[in-house]
Amino acid sequence: MPPKSVMVVHPDSSVRRALQLALENRGIRIATDQTSAGLLACDPGLRPDLVLLDRSVAAGQGIDLLSEISRKWKETVTVFLPEDLGGASLGALLNIVDRLLGMRSTRDLLAV
Repeated sequence: MPPKSVMVVHPDSSVRRALQLALENRGIRIATDQTSAGLLACDPGLRPDLVLLDRSVAAGQGIDLLSEISRKWKETVTVFLPEDLGGASLGALLNIVDRLLGMRSTRDLLAV
């Protein structure tokens, strides 16, 4: 089974790097970008299982951006990142990521 992959989109490079290190330590492939344009223009071979998206990146595009993500990657789940990713919130986020990536398909979300 290929490793799970996550795309992190956040304007702050230190947040992207912290998430990258934490997710790679869990054996997850990761790609990062700072903008929604970068997210949508990324390698066409990339098929993320999960997109972790900062709310500020989606500001102004809202549902249009979510629709584009859904069109590009039909089975990808998108999760908005919490505003403060320090300490306990980072641990809670990683637990959520583990749970989402452990699901067999997005249909399993109905059971959550």
